[in-house]
Amino acid sequence: MVVATITLALGVGTVTALYSLAQILVADLTGVPDPGRVARIYASSAALGVERAPVALNEFDSTLARATSFQSLAAYAEAEVTIGAGSADRRTLAGFASPAFFAVMGVPPAAGRVFTATDIGSERRVALVSERLWRQHFPSGDLAAASLTVNGIERQVVGVLPARFSYDAVGVTADLWIPLAAASGDAPMIVSVFARLRPGLGWTAAIAELDTLPVNMPQWRWHAISIERDTRRRTIDAYAMAIGPALLVLLLACANVGCMLLARGAAREQELTVQRALGATRARLARQLLTEHLLLGATGGALGFVAGTAVLRTIVAAWTPFQPALASRISTDITLLPVALGTSILACAAFGVLPALRLSRRDVAAALHPLPGPRRIDIAGYGRRDVIVFVEVVSAAALIVFAAMLFDLFGAMHRVRPAFDAEHVVAMRVPAADLEAIVTRVSAIPGVTAVTAAAGMIGGRGGPTAVSAHAEGGLATAMSRVPVADRFLETLGLALLRGRTFRARELADRTDVTVISESAARALFGDRDPIGRRVQLSGHTSTSAVVIGICRDAVEYGALARAGLVPPDVYVPYDHTTLESVVLARVSTGARAFVQAIAAAAQAPAGRVRPRPVVLADEPAFGDAGASLVRVRMLGGFALMALLLAATGVFGVVGHSVAQRRREFGVRLTLGATPRELLALVAAREAKLIAAALVIGAATTLALTRALFPELARLSTTAPGVWFALVGLCGGTAVIAAWLATWRIVHVEPSVVLRRT
Repeated sequence: MVVATITLALGVGTVTALYSLAQILVADLTGVPDPGRVARIYASSAALGVERAPVALNEFDSTLARATSFQSLAAYAEAEVTIGAGSADRRTLAGFASPAFFAVMGVPPAAGRVFTATDIGSERRVALVSERLWRQHFPSGDLAAASLTVNGIERQVVGVLPARFSYDAVGVTADLWIPLAAASGDAPMIVSVFARLRPGLGWTAAIAELDTLPVNMPQWRWHAISIERDTRRRTIDAYAMAIGPALLVLLLACANVGCMLLARGAAREQELTVQRALGATRARLARQLLTEHLLLGATGGALGFVAGTAVLRTIVAAWTPFQPALASRISTDITLLPVALGTSILACAAFGVLPALRLSRRDVAAALHPLPGPRRIDIAGYGRRDVIVFVEVVSAAALIVFAAMLFDLFGAMHRVRPAFDAEHVVAMRVPAADLEAIVTRVSAIPGVTAVTAAAGMIGGRGGPTAVSAHAEGGLATAMSRVPVADRFLETLGLALLRGRTFRARELADRTDVTVISESAARALFGDRDPIGRRVQLSGHTSTSAVVIGICRDAVEYGALARAGLVPPDVYVPYDHTTLESVVLARVSTGARAFVQAIAAAAQAPAGRVRPRPVVLADEPAFGDAGASLVRVRMLGGFALMALLLAATGVFGVVGHSVAQRRREFGVRLTLGATPRELLALVAAREAKLIAAALVIGAATTLALTRALFPELARLSTTAPGVWFALVGLCGGTAVIAAWLATWRIVHVEPSVVLRRT
């Protein structure tokens, strides 16, 4: 019973932890009046397969603001800012909101007021804070004297937003809000657009009006989706991704416990037969067994609650440095106890009924004269117990294959490495308006050998724009369009394989030329020579560029790139209207010694985002650090839990099935069969059943993975580790369990075996 309790606790703990995590992914829109009439507006292109493209702030001001179907229309964006000053400063997520945003959401402040039109461009800088930030920074509760230093500028706190004003599913997660103004040096240029319908107007009319508004690019149109509908869809996805695996783990744990209860009941046959002979009714035996099973469920639930909350507290501690607002919403208290206890008791009630009913049906005469009864299930010589074994192995195989796929994915992610010397390159995000001045100052630092700029952090850390690229007569392929400045290849140390790099005039005039990575060259041109050929790039904007050079891949993505999970890079001349600027500096010696000097050279004026230089080798994209590692470890822990439950379940159910044949083995041994012959008999019979279950479980998992996660399927189906885990862990465990159960029986005297039946 100890093993059964621990097994149930593992399943319940997994469900409890994933249930708590799923809850934070669901936006609570109860505080938004008529959420069905509030929508987000996107740019979309059916031709390019883009459902939701970002909206530029100038598009909102010049185009969307003219829509008359909406009672309120607002722009919103989030970005990191620095609050505090000196050594006490820290980074936090700020929401930049136009004044109408709070009218669109319909949520009044808990104290003070929200932004008004007069706050835009006013000399009196203002801000709003969340209740959490208010309690943390202003324990006195005096709003009139409350102020915060944000990006070096002191802002008066004019209002406190209620705790419920946080809707992760629609991208509202900030703790601090600042008026959004295009003239602000730190204002994001990409925004989310929220709108509330006018009374009496439907979405059909509003979308029809959006269709008449101009879009800067061909093949694009404006699209709106209500946050209620969007949240419902995201909620379903969140529960499917979190609760679905949790229920699968719980199902396996319960099935394992059910098999263990049957095995324990088989060992109690003599006890139950004596009770039946002394007059105990079947109802009394069933009640006794069910009570025992419910006590098992309560104990397993309590242990699962302890284990689940311990895991959640570890996750909270790991997430707090990266996402404090999200971490604060993870429940780790006694409110999870009903979930754990309820889940375990219901599971034991459901999976304990069959063992209780079956074991309570002890017939005294049959026990005294045990003869095998007729089979109710007979499929190719396999009976009812074999069906249970088959289902368990199929479930375990499916879980092991999916868990092995996750491990393969995580392994590929951790094998990502830069193809250049990242130890000698410092990178930092800077405001576009300050780019030229910062590049000049950084270039003057002794020991800095080359400086350049790009539209995003190298290694997939944001910035490059996804585009659809195709060469003449070729198929469209997903690429990353990366605008770069002069000396980009030299600064990173990337080798130019063929052709040439950009000339000064091409960069100044933003000529339609491109340098492509070797992966992009293979994907677009195959064995053909790309130099001088034209490539069509279709995304938020569409351009045609001539290939002038081929360089090495900046990042070695390995299997991720081969599976299509990471698009290759195509480099184009830097556009100074780009939405993000990253300065890259190569230094002669250890880069970490230059971080402080580069930070001082990049010091921004008050009100601008303060640059934070990092050595590229320390970026989470190239190492095991940061929030990405936390997520990887979480999913890896789930995969390990699934593997453990699958292996123990297969071992238990196969061992129990073979143990039920001890009467048959006793008879065969009495008639002269040798232990080796019985072992060979069991191996031949069980091997066919296990092999069929493995094939069906693996095939089902692969089919579902290809339908739901095609890139993951392409990555993992050729990975030998997936199939080694399936055959070695699942098949090997089943074979070992069958062999051990048989070995224990055949090495006992036949008379003893028959007497125990």
